[in-house]
Amino acid sequence: MSLSLKLPRRNPDAPRLSLRERAAALKASAAKVMRRTPPAAARPPLAGAGKPSAALAALLAAHEMAYGYALYAEAYGLPDLAERRQAEEEAFRALLHSPLHSDADRAAYAAAVISRQGRCHGEDTAAERDHPMAVAFRNITFGEHAREPEEMRHLGREVAPDPILAAIAASKAASDALDAFGDRTFGVPLTEEHREQEVALTAAEGKTRAAVWQTVPTTPAGRTALVDFARSMVARFANSEGDTDDAGHLLGRILDAFSAMVAADWGNTAPPIGEPAPAPAAIDYGERAKLSAEQIELSGLDVLSLAHLFEAFQAVRFSWEGVVARSYCDRGQLGDLPEFESERAAFALARIADEIASRTPSTDEQRDEILMSRTSYEMMCNGRIHDNTLLADITRAWTV
Repeated sequence: MSLSLKLPRRNPDAPRLSLRERAAALKASAAKVMRRTPPAAARPPLAGAGKPSAALAALLAAHEMAYGYALYAEAYGLPDLAERRQAEEEAFRALLHSPLHSDADRAAYAAAVISRQGRCHGEDTAAERDHPMAVAFRNITFGEHAREPEEMRHLGREVAPDPILAAIAASKAASDALDAFGDRTFGVPLTEEHREQEVALTAAEGKTRAAVWQTVPTTPAGRTALVDFARSMVARFANSEGDTDDAGHLLGRILDAFSAMVAADWGNTAPPIGEPAPAPAAIDYGERAKLSAEQIELSGLDVLSLAHLFEAFQAVRFSWEGVVARSYCDRGQLGDLPEFESERAAFALARIADEIASRTPSTDEQRDEILMSRTSYEMMCNGRIHDNTLLADITRAWTV
């Protein structure tokens, strides 16, 4: 028996479609495929978290888009790499400081921040308060999503120079050129060429000086430079020569007041006229901790209260020493605060121990509290009892 292959055939009774109808059916089929919702290209939904709010989802999408553009520009060496990175940084900062309203928001937010910090910059420690990981922790834990202060906005951004500095430099260069021309032509008959050159230099000086007055400084250093420039202009044109009734002298005093205002706004005091500003003194945290501990008033406490306060400060000191030992306290203000609190607790312990040792017990309970506190402090400081007076007091009180 021979084998045969039979293919399915169209029903001969069914009406045949025209070419126009077949083309319309093909277009309709293609349209259905094109309208089909594609699978999510972003991160998969987090289990049990639900969907984040629409506002946070928009910020997540905007940052993912900016991050992708930055990676593309970096991979292909595009000329707008700096702008792409800046756009990514701004989008991330907007996401970083966005409010979180639900567990879904917090889960999506944490995943985005951790993913970005792990893949973008490779930072593995958060040693500063305004580090993105530290900001994210405070946002998730405490709901603290306020934008960083104005002084911290430069982090991760290219800082533009103060325009007043360039304007002042240009004005000084024009003034120096005019002064040099005057020195060259002093005592020399001026020719027509000299007069034209003088007119051009004078016009250039006036133009650059007017540009300084029209420029608004954007930094404390720029404001200080503007006040100094104004003082130099008064000295250049007023020629008061120490006359207190002269307008130039009055303008100088006014500028001195402005200089003091600028310095006070900057957190410093204005240096004397003609003297350089002193270098900022380093903060002695140990001295500050000692002064803070000395402010504690202990004279009104009885022996039992002093003993309890000694135990409390002992626990506080041990707790702060544990914080100091953390890896994220190696540098910066985050490490200075625990170090300061630990030293302050140590100074307070020393004061309390001295105060307890100076008291005279009236009962056996007070005597025992005094000896236990003194012994604990001696072991804490020296690892053994070196004080012979303390040994004698222990022998008299506790030896049977």
